[in-house]
This record gives sequence, C-alpha cells and structure tokens, in this order.
Amino acid sequence: MIFRCLAAYDQGFTLVELVMVIVIVGILAAVAIPKMVNLTDEANTAKCDANRGTITSTVSMIYTTIVIADPTQNDWLENVSIADLHDSMFASGSIPVCPISTGTYSFSYGLVSCTVHAP
Repeated sequence: MIFRCLAAYDQGFTLVELVMVIVIVGILAAVAIPKMVNLTDEANTAKCDANRGTITSTVSMIYTTIVIADPTQNDWLENVSIADLHDSMFASGSIPVCPISTGTYSFSYGLVSCTVHAP
C-alpha cells in the first residue's frame, strides 16, 4: 500500500530542476574551457624554456672541456652557433627544437634565445 502512494507521486524531475542543472553545467564549462585552452600555450612555453636550458648546459660543458684542453680557446663561446652543435652532444640524440614549428633557437655570447618565446 505504501508503494502505491509513492508511485503515484513519482513523475520525474520538474522543469525548474532541469533548468538549474543545465545552468550549473554551463557555468562550470564556462570556467573550465578557457583554462584548458591556455594550458597548451603554457606547456609549449615551458618546453621551450627547458630546451633553452638544455642547449645552454650543453654549450657550457663543451666550452669548459675545450678551455681546459686548450686555454687559448677562450673566445670559442663568442663564435659558436646552434649550427656548430651536433646531435650526438645531447642525451636525447638530437638538438632540441622549439615546440612551435616556426620557432628557431639562436645562441649568442652564452645566451640561447627563441624566435617565438621571449628569452
């Protein structure tokens, strides 16, 4: 008998309840989607920063090795460019590249810069 009474009043959600759920989902989507879109740019910038650090460290190690072997080579760092580096000098087996296809790295006086991301 109790079950019959409950079944008579169970007719589903009201229109107000459904609208409220849709509004809440819309607000959550409006907040979350812009943050997700920006994550790609932040990840590319972080990857570029890591690549520049890798190139700087590699050049510093090569410079130290060259100067220890021949102290007269102090100006080597001023004359080196990214083209002078070889794939075998990096642990990954290749010279790091900018995650943005149009970005290129340049090396000048111990500083690595990217054409897309600020140094």
